[in-house]
Amino acid sequence: MSHTPFLSRWVTRLASRAHPNVASVAMASKTARMAWAMLRHGTNYQPALAAA
Repeated sequence: MSHTPFLSRWVTRLASRAHPNVASVAMASKTARMAWAMLRHGTNYQPALAAA
C-alpha cells in the first residue's frame, strides 16, 4: 500500500505532537482498518477514501 499525501501529512502531524510510539500504533491501526474494509467490500485501495 502506498502512502497518500494525506496519510503522510496526518502521521507527520501526529508524530510532532505525540510520542513516536503513539503515532506508530495509530498508523498501524488506520492501515489495518483500511485493509479490513478493502477485504470486506472486495475493493482495491482508493487513496481518495483514505482521507475519510
